[in-house]
Amino acid sequence: MIKYKFPYFTIAILFFSMLPVTMIVPVFKDIIKDRLGGDNLMVSYFMSVAMLGSFLFSPIAGYLSDKFKTRKWFIGIFAILDGISFILLSITTDLEVLQLVRFFEGICHIFVIGLLLALLADRENDESNEKFFRKGIVLGIGGMFLSLGVGLGSPLGVLGKKNPLVPFYVASAIMIAIGILTMFFLKDYEYYHEKKVTLGNWIQALKEKPLVLVPSMFNFIDRFTVGFFVTSFNLHFREELQLSAGMVGVLLSLVLLPMSLFSYPFAILARKTGPFPLMLIGSLIYGICMGIAGYIQITTFLIPVLLFCGIGAGVMFVPSMMMVIRLSPKNLNASVISGFTGFGSIGFMLGPICSVLLQNYLKEQFVGWNSFGLTACIFGGLEVLIVLFTLPLYKKMQES
Repeated sequence: MIKYKFPYFTIAILFFSMLPVTMIVPVFKDIIKDRLGGDNLMVSYFMSVAMLGSFLFSPIAGYLSDKFKTRKWFIGIFAILDGISFILLSITTDLEVLQLVRFFEGICHIFVIGLLLALLADRENDESNEKFFRKGIVLGIGGMFLSLGVGLGSPLGVLGKKNPLVPFYVASAIMIAIGILTMFFLKDYEYYHEKKVTLGNWIQALKEKPLVLVPSMFNFIDRFTVGFFVTSFNLHFREELQLSAGMVGVLLSLVLLPMSLFSYPFAILARKTGPFPLMLIGSLIYGICMGIAGYIQITTFLIPVLLFCGIGAGVMFVPSMMMVIRLSPKNLNASVISGFTGFGSIGFMLGPICSVLLQNYLKEQFVGWNSFGLTACIFGGLEVLIVLFTLPLYKKMQES
C-alpha cells in the first residue's frame, strides 16, 4: 500500500489563494467611485461579475482538468493569469473595461480554487488510503483554511490606507507566486473517482430526496446576504460612517472569521444534535443581528453585533454542508454538492446587485427613512423567513 501523505502544501496554497478575494473589498469605493467616478451599482457589478465568471467557468475547469488528467498545470497557469488580472485592474481607467477584466479575473480564480479543491477530493477519495478515505478530514481541513483565508484577507485592506491600489499589487504578487510555486512543487494525484456531474444527475437526486433542496436554499440565502454584506455594508461603513479602509477590513473580518474558527467545533456538535437545529439557530442569530447592525451608527456598539452575526454564520456554515451530504442519494454526492455550491454561487452573484437596487428604491419611496437600515432588515429577514418556512419540516429533517 502506498503511504498516504497529508496534502499540507495543497491546503497552504488554497489558504493563500483566498486572501486576495477579500483583501481588495475595503477599497472598492476608492477604486470605482473615487478614482473612476462610478456609482454604487458599479461597485455591486464589480463583485457580481467576478462571481458570474466563476459560476460559468467552474464546470469548464473541471472538464478540462479531467480530460487532460492534470490539475497542477491548470492551477499554475491560471494563478499567474489571475495575478496579471489584478495588475490590469489597478491600471485600467475605463469602467467598462474594468468590469471585463474583473470577469476574466473571476474565471482565473475559479480555475485555481476549484481545482485545488478537486485535488483534495482526489486524495480523500482514494480507497487505498484507509486512514482518511471518505472521512471528511482532508476536505474538512481544506474548507476551514479556505474560509480562514477569506476572513484574514479583509483586514489586509489596511494596506490601501494611503494608496488604494496597494491591495491589488499585493494580491497580484500572491497569485503569481502561487503560480510559480505550483509549477515547481505541487504534484498531481491521478485519482479521479467521482462520477461525472451533470444537471440530470442533480435532478435525479432531487427526485429521490426532495428534502435536499432545503439546505441548498439555506445556502442560497446565506450567500445572497453575504453579497449584500461585502457591498452595501462595505459602502455604508465607508461613506455614511466615514470609516477607513483598514477599519472596514476589521469589521468585515468579524463576520467572516468566525465562519472558519467555528467550523470544526460545530461540526463536532452537529454529530450529537443533528445539523438541522444548528442551521436554524445559526440563521436566526445571523439574520437578526444583520438587521440590528443596519441601524447602529457607533462603531463601539457595532463590533459586538457584527461578531454575533459572524458567530451565527459560523454555527450554520458546516452543518448545512453536513445536511446536504446526509440527504444525498447514494453515488450522487458529487452532483448534490455541485448543486449546493451552485445555489450559493448564484446567491452571491445576485446579492450585491439586488442590495444596491433595493436600497436605491427604498431611498426614493421612503424619503427621510434610514434606507440602509430597511435594506439590512429585509436581507436579515430572509434568514428568519427561511427558518420559519422550514420549521414544519424539523422532524423529517432530523430523521433523514
